[in-house]
Amino acid sequence: MSSDATLTHGGKRLATYQHRTLITDARVVSCSGDVTEHPFDGDLLIEGEHIAQVFRGRAPIDRGSVQEIDIAGATVMPGLCDAHVHISWPLDFVFDHPGVVAMPDDAHALEVAGVVRTFLASGYTLLVGAGTLKPRIDVIIQRAIDRGLIPGPRLWPSGEHITQRGGIGAGSAVEADGAEEVRRLVGEQCELGVRSIKLMISGDGIVPGHPSQTTYMDDAMVAAAVREAEANGAFITVHARSTEGVRMAVRNGVRIIHHATYLNDAAISELSAARDDVWVCPGLHYLRAMVEGDAQPYGVSPESVERALYPQELQAAVDGLRKLHSNGVRIVAGGDFGHQWTRHGTYAAELASYVDLLGFSPLESLLTATSNAGPLVGEQLGQIREGYLADLVVVDGDPTVDIRVLLDPDRVGPVIKGGQPALVGWGEVERWARSRPAASV
Repeated sequence: MSSDATLTHGGKRLATYQHRTLITDARVVSCSGDVTEHPFDGDLLIEGEHIAQVFRGRAPIDRGSVQEIDIAGATVMPGLCDAHVHISWPLDFVFDHPGVVAMPDDAHALEVAGVVRTFLASGYTLLVGAGTLKPRIDVIIQRAIDRGLIPGPRLWPSGEHITQRGGIGAGSAVEADGAEEVRRLVGEQCELGVRSIKLMISGDGIVPGHPSQTTYMDDAMVAAAVREAEANGAFITVHARSTEGVRMAVRNGVRIIHHATYLNDAAISELSAARDDVWVCPGLHYLRAMVEGDAQPYGVSPESVERALYPQELQAAVDGLRKLHSNGVRIVAGGDFGHQWTRHGTYAAELASYVDLLGFSPLESLLTATSNAGPLVGEQLGQIREGYLADLVVVDGDPTVDIRVLLDPDRVGPVIKGGQPALVGWGEVERWARSRPAASV
């Protein structure tokens, strides 16, 4: 959405100028990718949708030439990314996929509008879809966001999951036999406007009869999907918990591997060699919540979690992800949120699990949701840097010291998307910043 303004007189256009906003007295977390960086006192100049300049200390700019927004020492950081998103799971979702499929489309669209607003209010300005329960819902919502009809993050829309006939998800996903059928289904999704196509190439132990180490599809099917997606400006993501599923995804050029829980030395070596072309998106908090019993009040018994071998899978995931991280494989945050035990609005719990279970520093964890995300989608975002999109979130506290600051809705403040406040006005941004407890200390 343009932030240009037009001067008129007597109905005649005189000039067009680009709006300039100077955010002052900020504690800047730039998320440059340097794991040794520290927040600094600074100002940010926004011109249009982009960051024009970043200053350490006060900006030497004529205040009369800009709109000045004083945030009273609050932290400003890049907006966050979740790369494993099911926006079609409503706010009150409890593992009832058939119920969502049966929901009238208009009612479902309103539910999804509430979900994307919740992501935005939680500091998330970029979402990558990882499968829907209705074929066009991501595309419809993405277009509504882009037109300014509803508030929401930037969205790389997905379509229905594609699975091998009789494989995991059969009945709620679209099923395929052979490479040609996969190619056709990917092409059809691209025609709808889908940009992130999800294949189900492994099992998931929580689904009876589909152990996590089971592998579906074959190289020809995955390769056909990747070629068709790339020809249409899209990319392939995969649900791959099994070792062979991960290896098949890597050798066929898949962009995002979700879960990647069971890794042997060969899989780790292959992922490490492909570190410039593939991102691993763990969904670690989902496994953790299951193993720790958070799903039990919603009908997921401890026995079913044990039968799924989730305790062993969680440990395998922790071991493998530590090795991938030490080898420079890019982890991109994504949490499979939407169940009541991983409910909407708690998305930063994924980042906290990287700190708690993988030994990441808070900043390393933060980078998985910021600077690692820009190259994934081919956009200049995820950093506070000149020329990058001005997608920002204002925070009360320092997430590079305590990542759990991002889990407190009272401390996650106004969100700026494309250079403009997303859910409030600039006046509310200043008032929020000045009303923080820290601002009066």
